[in-house]
Amino acid sequence: MAAVFVNYRVQDQPGYATLVHQALAQEFGSDQVFLASRSIRLGDDFVDQVFDTVRRCQVLIAVIGPEWPGLLGDARQDWVQREIAEAFSRGIRVIPVLIENAEIPAEADLPDGIAALARCQHLRLRHYTIENDLAHLVRELRGLLPHLADETRASGATSSFRPARDSRCELVIVPGDILRCTTADVWVNSENTEMRMARPTDFSVSGVVRFWGSRRDEAGRPVDDPISAELDAKVGQRPVAPGTVITTGAGELARTHNVQHVIHVAAVHGEPAAGYRQVADVGGCVRNVLAVAEGLEPLPLRSVLFPLLGTGAARADIAPTAESMVTAAMDHLVDHPDTRLRRIQFLGYTRREHEALVKTFQQLPLIRLQ
Repeated sequence: MAAVFVNYRVQDQPGYATLVHQALAQEFGSDQVFLASRSIRLGDDFVDQVFDTVRRCQVLIAVIGPEWPGLLGDARQDWVQREIAEAFSRGIRVIPVLIENAEIPAEADLPDGIAALARCQHLRLRHYTIENDLAHLVRELRGLLPHLADETRASGATSSFRPARDSRCELVIVPGDILRCTTADVWVNSENTEMRMARPTDFSVSGVVRFWGSRRDEAGRPVDDPISAELDAKVGQRPVAPGTVITTGAGELARTHNVQHVIHVAAVHGEPAAGYRQVADVGGCVRNVLAVAEGLEPLPLRSVLFPLLGTGAARADIAPTAESMVTAAMDHLVDHPDTRLRRIQFLGYTRREHEALVKTFQQLPLIRLQ
């Protein structure tokens, strides 16, 4: 559930609310930041989604533009007012974000349920200092919500290791966004046992692979969806068995990121009324992927990039996942001393994922190269 709720009026500077959401989602992950226009799926009950999220969030950001005071209405009909009042009634921190020269009405001029808004320390966003202002907001939230700091994007250089001095293949930790990586011939995509890719708008590896692999028009909208289409054509009967791997082309990723193939692996499966969870043998998923990668054409295929499988929507524990995956990769190299692969890369997108990979590598008999 989202830790930060962005409250705003559609009639009053909604673009700034979108900027706030984008900045916070980029830093903390889209699943941790709620914006009604972006976070509520088609067909969901709007009222249930909004108030369930408000009640369970830790911070409500009230975006207030110049027209905001004049739009205050009947408390029963004013959604913005109801959301803020709900937050105050539950002791949730409310941070007013004032747009340009907007001001919060005096306490006496606010309805009883949100009168405390006038006493809350605020932050101001101005168009000519917008980047610094948003960075200030991010820093404040890091301090208020320290548990989210572990979910911020990792950064830094890659780290390379060898299982033995005479090993042909390196094991590499890649920090940060998958889109930074242009050195892998094969990207691994963690899918569910239905083998249906995420929507291109989803903040997940599957969504990223699908969107960036598509051909897009001048407005950036996908007009051709080759990876998902090829996957659907190859799946056959659904669901597939856990650990199943299916290889497709890389679409536009071949041009933009030098990716030759995408290997989709069924690392997650759904349970009725329980959501998604990681498959039991995530190490087996790694071994299956590498076995297929060894035989892919055209030559030479030298590098495979793995995200941490099942740690997204399935919420699998990161540390044991990292350990299982890296150990499985080492097992593969023992079983394939003549491997064609020269690099097996592991993506540590967040700080927590990166730290888990570093700790795993430190505990294994590996020789650090850089």
